[in-house]
Amino acid sequence: MNESLPLEKELAGIFKDKLPAFPEEIKELLVKIAPWLALIGAVLGGIGLLFALVGGGFVAVATVGTEAYGSPWGYWVGMLSLALYVVICLIAFTPLRNRQRRGWNLLYYFQLLSLVVNLITLNIIGLLIGGFLGFWILFQIREKYS
Repeated sequence: MNESLPLEKELAGIFKDKLPAFPEEIKELLVKIAPWLALIGAVLGGIGLLFALVGGGFVAVATVGTEAYGSPWGYWVGMLSLALYVVICLIAFTPLRNRQRRGWNLLYYFQLLSLVVNLITLNIIGLLIGGFLGFWILFQIREKYS
């Protein structure tokens, strides 16, 4: 590991060194299915984004300043983050399949983005549980990517 990502060293100290390690078979399984989960997530996310923009986008624009369908601001934060998730998952597919460190780095950025979005939208449960499980899994499989 030549360069570390933002907060990587600090998080590795917690999620790799202080928490129980996964069995080797589980790590291998996670590494094998990771690219396919990314691809499925990108496809489903893209479909969801398309439907949300076509169906819900007009409603959100029409209700700016009201709370009739939830916060329009929150809607657009969700749409932007979903678009970024789709792009990250698509870009990560090939490096993950080839077990390249770049694939793991993209998953790491995906997880950081998820934390930021959960914080912005005040999704505290998602922030805590998703952040904990996401980083624990990520740091358990980090050694499998070169």
